[in-house]
Amino acid sequence: MLLEQNQALRRDLETVRFELRTIRTRDLATAVRGDLTALPRRDIALEELRKERDQALAAGRLAEADLVVLRSVVQRLMPENTRLLGGPSDTPGS
Repeated sequence: MLLEQNQALRRDLETVRFELRTIRTRDLATAVRGDLTALPRRDIALEELRKERDQALAAGRLAEADLVVLRSVVQRLMPENTRLLGGPSDTPGS
């Protein structure tokens, strides 16, 4: 009688293990499908962030170019401003 109960318990254990494996497999498949369907949304968000980054880089480059131009103008105007304000002149004999 104990041997029969033992065999029945073993069968029940195998049945439960099989059901558990089935449930785990189903859950994993669902998770994978969910991750795969979420990928396009992540790609769209990533692409949007890349566009924003590219726009910010372009704006930064334009600002840097403007600063270079302004620096050049200031450097050209400094001698003239110094002369007009009566500062020391670079020309000999003045």
